[in-house]
Amino acid sequence: MELHRRQDQSLSQRKGQKRKLDQEHHDERQISAVPPTADERAALLSDVAEQVSILESTFTWNEADRSAAKRATHALADLAKNEEVVNVIVEGDAVPALVKHLQAPPMSDRVQKPLPFEHEVEKGSAFALGLLAVKVGLAKYSL
Repeated sequence: MELHRRQDQSLSQRKGQKRKLDQEHHDERQISAVPPTADERAALLSDVAEQVSILESTFTWNEADRSAAKRATHALADLAKNEEVVNVIVEGDAVPALVKHLQAPPMSDRVQKPLPFEHEVEKGSAFALGLLAVKVGLAKYSL
């Protein structure tokens, strides 16, 4: 009985410590959300433009194109995780390119089987757009 009580107490202490660490990590992320400087903004716009260019030129079932498009959607999603960068991504016209990749490219007779990165690019686009939508929506209500 005593052993069971100590195990319960130990488990609750660990949960409390985990919550405390999670809260500290959350606080650190909020503190580090500083708007980009002019130079950083220019670099971000350049990076977004590069990813958009990749997305616009890789709407095929070619394995190399699918791989590049998957990397581009992941890069944009990583940028979109920072709420201070969301407006830069939107300004860089990433949204139409991501929307285009919500659907699979047209099929042709020469498409290899199995389909390269089937659904991966579409999922990456949906994830990036979801992050952008949440951040932009929250920004509107925080004013």
